[in-house]
Amino acid sequence: MAKCEGSEWLVPQYAHYHGSNSCSAIMNKYLADLDFRSHMFRHALIDRMKACNDIPTRLAESTTGHSCGGPEFNNYGTVGYTLEQKLEVLNRISI
Repeated sequence: MAKCEGSEWLVPQYAHYHGSNSCSAIMNKYLADLDFRSHMFRHALIDRMKACNDIPTRLAESTTGHSCGGPEFNNYGTVGYTLEQKLEVLNRISI
């Protein structure tokens, strides 16, 4: 769990909350007022990764939180892609 002081969390006051009071719920309510949905960001990421033509599909899926070819359970217990690999992909497609 993150500590509120000296935390590495972007918004540490929400590190312990869940449900409708969570940071993501509040951000989604704010973004909805701007007629923006969080899935728009995910789809834009996928489009940009596809445009690179050389990012492995499984890495792209893992970076966006999607899974393909089986239930989520198949992803548990495996090493998967490192945060560094995901960051490299995101840096390559940054605006």
